[in-house]
Amino acid sequence: MYFDPRSVDVVADQIIGGRRVPGAERREVPSPSDRRIVREISWASPDQVDEAVTTARRVWRDSGWGTTAPRERAALLYRWADLVEAHAEEIARLESLVSARVYPEVMARDAKVVSGVLRYFGEFADKIDGSVTPTTKDSLSFTVHEPHGVVAAIAPWNFPIILAAWKFAPALAAGNAVVLKPSELTPFATARIAELAVEAGLPAGLFNVVHGDGAVGATLVKHPGVDYVTFTGSSATGARIMADAALSGLKPVSLELGGKGPQLVFADAPDLERLAAMVARGITYNAGQVCFAGSRLVIERSIADSFLDKVKGHMAGGQAGETWADGTTVPPIINDSQLDRIDGIVRDAIADGAQAVCGAKRVDREASGFFTPTILRGVTTENRAYREEIFGPVLAVQEFDDVDEGVALADHPDYGLTASVHTADINKAFRAAQAIESGTVWINDWGRRTDFTAPFGGYKRSGLGKDMGRAGYEKYTKTKAIWLELA
Repeated sequence: MYFDPRSVDVVADQIIGGRRVPGAERREVPSPSDRRIVREISWASPDQVDEAVTTARRVWRDSGWGTTAPRERAALLYRWADLVEAHAEEIARLESLVSARVYPEVMARDAKVVSGVLRYFGEFADKIDGSVTPTTKDSLSFTVHEPHGVVAAIAPWNFPIILAAWKFAPALAAGNAVVLKPSELTPFATARIAELAVEAGLPAGLFNVVHGDGAVGATLVKHPGVDYVTFTGSSATGARIMADAALSGLKPVSLELGGKGPQLVFADAPDLERLAAMVARGITYNAGQVCFAGSRLVIERSIADSFLDKVKGHMAGGQAGETWADGTTVPPIINDSQLDRIDGIVRDAIADGAQAVCGAKRVDREASGFFTPTILRGVTTENRAYREEIFGPVLAVQEFDDVDEGVALADHPDYGLTASVHTADINKAFRAAQAIESGTVWINDWGRRTDFTAPFGGYKRSGLGKDMGRAGYEKYTKTKAIWLELA
């Protein structure tokens, strides 16, 4: 066991003005690994949401953060990154306690991504230039980039600190203040990281954290003091947030939403054994609770039987367990509600004609819940397993005979977050990559690496706007054109 979950101390309050502020009421936060292990979090009242936004606005104005020299902003973010690394073990325990993120991965990946994102966007602070536009010789026209002001950020539960950092790091680097609402299921590590910001020298109150459910999030989005909204989560919730923002001041919004990522596998794909392991990992990683999961296998019929046997073999090697236990590779499903939903979709899919190659079973332990890695074959485009984002370790399989049919199946009518194309034919690969409507297409690969340069965001119901890369910084600024008539 990497740590004793009963010994972990948590930050149970809002972080407003650099202080821990008790909320209006307290709610229980159970661990998905052992629901008998419960911590409490205080939820923000509407008045406390108002306090957080008002504080962010006041500190942003009084500190001059938006006009602070870019290198000074960068230096503070570097110090903050150093503190995140110094407290990585504490942060990893807080993250693994109430999320599905296994402790060694948080140590090796998640905490390092947070510190890396802070440094990466700190470097952007003085790298984005304005431009001088063509005019007559007696005029000067140029553009400058300015921060929006107060950014409302809402982060999900599946990769809590990573996806929170994708928001607060670029927003702060660009000169904004931030009010963040983490998921009520996974609040603790993000709140601790916010405290480290003040320790690093960030003006207290520039980055505030409020806790609560969707009602708290809606109050935050609708607040008249919020200038920009960024959200990661389900497509249905994203639509509501977009509507709330439009009806409360026409605030700009960026949304990173759900996915139904295809693994398009042609018969000439290189190294099928390696590829089978990749496909298995693409749907079992984090128990499938990944927006960019490779949740659909679209495979050339001539190799389907043998390839599925390989994928099934790799799936069988996973070890289900607590996030703090040695050897765990398949973590629990976040809660019973999500487990019920996964189970319901799989049962409906089988009732509608899909065949379970393996898995298709929920496992209810005494104090946790898992879903066995599952392959569903014969999934039609009318099947619920094709139409809906499952967010569990369930691979829906469709087969094709020619290139056009394979590409058409891979291109989902509703979702377009990520896709993978596997073939040794570069012409076929680019043809498919160009045809599939998706924000990211990997060729002979799957999954985001720990680099920060590639923008990430979807097409269609998978969202609008980009996180990470240059685009993930620039969206937190607005462009002003200044025109000068020379005497």
